[in-house]
This record gives sequence, structure tokens and C-alpha cells, in this order.
Amino acid sequence: MPSTNHAPKRTITPNQVHGSYHWDFERLLTVSMIPLFAASAIHGAHPITDGLLGVVVPIHCHMGFDAMVTDYLHPGNIGKWPNKAVVWTLRGVTVLALVGCYQFNTSDIGLTELVKRAWTA
Repeated sequence: MPSTNHAPKRTITPNQVHGSYHWDFERLLTVSMIPLFAASAIHGAHPITDGLLGVVVPIHCHMGFDAMVTDYLHPGNIGKWPNKAVVWTLRGVTVLALVGCYQFNTSDIGLTELVKRAWTA
């Protein structure tokens, strides 16, 4: 006899347009890092490339971790409130990373020079 203790789960209606835009933005962001890293490696530190890298890399990391949270730490797996805590922690860490990159690029040597010095140390 089938169990009747489980309430039916609410499903989210898929939105083809949202997924397409999201996928396109992820790919655009990823592909844009190639010339940014190349320009930084070839021409050295520059405020524009450092600024762009300080935005693109944290957002790229955020999107990757968000995909991991969506796939493995969803509410059905860990619960509603732990999922919300993980999602908001990820958002907070991303904002802190963006602010940190901005501060480092404007008040210190910049991201490209940091990597250059760390590489030669």
C-alpha cells in the first residue's frame, strides 16, 4: 500500500528564456576573462584591466559556487533554512570580495601586480 504521509512537492515552472540568458551571460563572462588575463600578462598592470578583473573574477566565482549550491545544497537536500543561510552567505562573501578587489585596486598595487609579485617571490 502506498504511503500517504508525503505531501506533493511544488515544482517550479521552467522558464526557457531565463535559462538561456543565464547560460549566455555565464559564457560571455567566462570568455571575457581570456583577453583580460592575456592583456594583463602581456602589458602588465593597468587600472582598467585590474578593475575589470576585480569585477569579472568574483562574479565568475559566485556563479560557479551558486551552481554548486543549486545542485547539491538545495532545500530538499539540506532543508529550507540552511539553504537560505548558504545562499545569503555566498552573496555576502561575493560582495566582500568585490569590495576587497576595489579597495586593493584603488588603494594598493592592484591585482595584476599582486599576481606578478607572488609569482616571482
